[in-house]
Amino acid sequence: MGTTRKYWKGIEELNETPEFLQSRDQEFPQSMSVDEFLADENLKETSTARRDFLKFLGFSVAAATVAACEAPVTKAIPYVIKPENVTPGMPTWYASTYYDGTSYASILVKTREGRPIFVKGNRDFGFTKGNVNPEIVGSVLPLYDSARLQNPTIDGSEVSDWSKVDASIKSKLGDIVSKKGKVVLVSNTIISPVTKAAIGALKARVTGGDEAATNFEHIQYDAVSYAGIRLANEATFGMPIIPDYDFSKAKTIVSIGADFLSSWLLSTEYQAQYSLRRNPDGEWMSKHFQFESILSITGSNADYRGMIKPSEQANVLAYLLSKFGASTGGASTTLSAATTKIADEAFNSLKKSKGESLVVCGSNNKAVQILANKLNSVLGSYTQTINVNNPVNMFASEDAKMSQFVTNVIAGKGVDAVIFHGVNPVYTLPNGAEFAKGIKKIALSISTAAYADETAANCKYIAPDHHALESWVDYNPKANHYAIAQPSIRPLFNTAQVQESFLVWADTEGKVMRGGKDSKVVYDLMKSTWEVAAFPAQTKYTDVYTFWNKAIHDSCIDLPVVAPTAPAFNEASLTGLASQLPKGKGVEVVLYQKAAIGIGLQANNPWLQEMADPISKVTWDNYITMNPSQMEGKYATTFDQENGLNLAKVKVGNVEMELPVYPSPGQALDTVGIALGYGRGENDENIGNAAFQTKEYGGFETDASGKRVPVGKNAFRFVAVENGTMSYDLSGSVEKSGDEKYPIAATQIHHTVMVRHSVVRETTLEIYKNRGKEAYNPANVLTTHYLSDDVSKFVLWDAHPVEKIGHRWGMTIDL
Repeated sequence: MGTTRKYWKGIEELNETPEFLQSRDQEFPQSMSVDEFLADENLKETSTARRDFLKFLGFSVAAATVAACEAPVTKAIPYVIKPENVTPGMPTWYASTYYDGTSYASILVKTREGRPIFVKGNRDFGFTKGNVNPEIVGSVLPLYDSARLQNPTIDGSEVSDWSKVDASIKSKLGDIVSKKGKVVLVSNTIISPVTKAAIGALKARVTGGDEAATNFEHIQYDAVSYAGIRLANEATFGMPIIPDYDFSKAKTIVSIGADFLSSWLLSTEYQAQYSLRRNPDGEWMSKHFQFESILSITGSNADYRGMIKPSEQANVLAYLLSKFGASTGGASTTLSAATTKIADEAFNSLKKSKGESLVVCGSNNKAVQILANKLNSVLGSYTQTINVNNPVNMFASEDAKMSQFVTNVIAGKGVDAVIFHGVNPVYTLPNGAEFAKGIKKIALSISTAAYADETAANCKYIAPDHHALESWVDYNPKANHYAIAQPSIRPLFNTAQVQESFLVWADTEGKVMRGGKDSKVVYDLMKSTWEVAAFPAQTKYTDVYTFWNKAIHDSCIDLPVVAPTAPAFNEASLTGLASQLPKGKGVEVVLYQKAAIGIGLQANNPWLQEMADPISKVTWDNYITMNPSQMEGKYATTFDQENGLNLAKVKVGNVEMELPVYPSPGQALDTVGIALGYGRGENDENIGNAAFQTKEYGGFETDASGKRVPVGKNAFRFVAVENGTMSYDLSGSVEKSGDEKYPIAATQIHHTVMVRHSVVRETTLEIYKNRGKEAYNPANVLTTHYLSDDVSKFVLWDAHPVEKIGHRWGMTIDL
């Protein structure tokens, strides 16, 4: 298939700017003499060498070396590959599970001499089928971060004796309980049975076992909420769930603002399902339609892609519903001509595949999700590609409860004690600064964070949890799936598992004792919980011992899945729907997650900060993305790292933020995108050096007050609560900030010696299936001074004829 398309990897390459041509043609810079190098005055300011990069950023394996020489957690941990003896220099692998409240995967942990050094996906067990994301792979590095708390703290001072911390907390908790005071636990979504058991014990301590008591409240809060999906399913089907989506069964996929290959819901599972049906040699290939505002990883893989504003997501759904003759709840069906053309293609494909179709939507607006449910119901998707009988237990954020709690804390009423676990609301809430002030007024405030982060720094007590690779814990991410995470190293510091802390604080009889670094408190509780709950639910194993050891060896077990059944759609849920839909005005701001940084849990991880964004190729910063045709001249005059980027101000409500402007081809007009997860440590909290800007020759950039300057800006400040849920699509304004330039770091573009078209090939499925390889991927031909032939036929080391050659050259290498 011939093509005249020009393939490019950046605006500068597309436009062939003089700066790009110069950098391309000088891929290898001219060498500098030793005298010139030593004469550089800037060298006098150098405080760290590149080879000391990780050491400068606070990462060390000294503690790990000591821990590896000590006794293991238990001598009976089964290995994935069981060696007869642990041989120095030979790796040992542990099957485990990763979950941080956002990302989930079955993993394998590689260790050498007792030190974890690498995390990868487990292809053999678990529904993620070996798929992971950058945060999961990079999670091994924070284990060695010297900024981690090495002891519990009281009022900011480290205390090496846990008994003193426990006694103080239990005393204050006892006083609050005796006065019938209110205790609130704020956590990310808990999917661990053993953690729920520990929370249950703490609740019983506060309420005295009275289930009707209201003086203990557990609020689940996720920094990026999917509450809109649960609320929509409750309204349409009477079930406040997130169903089990199966992209491998969908012949037509329509995604509206859902980046399901990178950051939406269980993306690690969806990657495996999606790729299974994108193989041209497979039984069939799915057809993928993507409607979105900013170019995403998922959108870049679509067959058809439409550019829409966030406020037009409902319009696309309503348009498709109207084509099927279904009710739209009064939602507008107006679309641009270009979007209508793609929507018509989507309709034809959906009509053809019907029940073997899947529609997903990334909006957190309940009304928009109701329209998505209606379309899936019309298609018959709930009998094949969507299973409401195997719901996802993750992403259960209670936005309304959290909003009310925050209001109460800021007002200084209704809360006597608060415990934070797995959350950092001072950073992720739009009114985090006011919330931080409110925390300090609460009689008892506890954080279980591993760092003295934005929230923990405002708490009276910090009881640091183990790193994930030091912990025993279990998970139940979906109704039919149970998983285990096992430690691959003895705890490096004087930390304690949060489940153990809850059990100790709940104990009034002195029966629960901490076990130190070799504690088996959580392990024993987890094992007994599985024996009672998980073992009877399966039929494969007849004895508990075999069942438990097999579960640890594989890291997970699967229970029988209830087949999909189509629930009846509640038509009343469409009543008044149009008034609840997002109303865009002015410039629409999209808050999204980058593949590496996500919501900022590991913003102090230099591996992730240095990872280039798959779309923009930029590292270390967030920025304003904008369509190049709209930004050029009006908002920016430079597009690349050679010249730096222009700055602009984005304003949403009363919040204003200045960031560099970066071109994003394929972005909808009148929209801007800003990545979440940046701007950590605004008050110079000790969360790790990599979260802060460094000077060119070492040291940190500081503001007027001497505080370190964070990398990027905190876009969570723009988040708004609309119709009871957190909204990440907002309306605002943008204006240029003068002529100042902001230097950025981006991966370079290298030219291809054998011309760009020899790297990229394009064809249709019909040609691929029915014609030979030469029709779509002809062999590369190398032309020499004496012939032109297939590249594979040339051998570098063979003798080559020299007859009829004009000029010749020779080279001597002195070793």
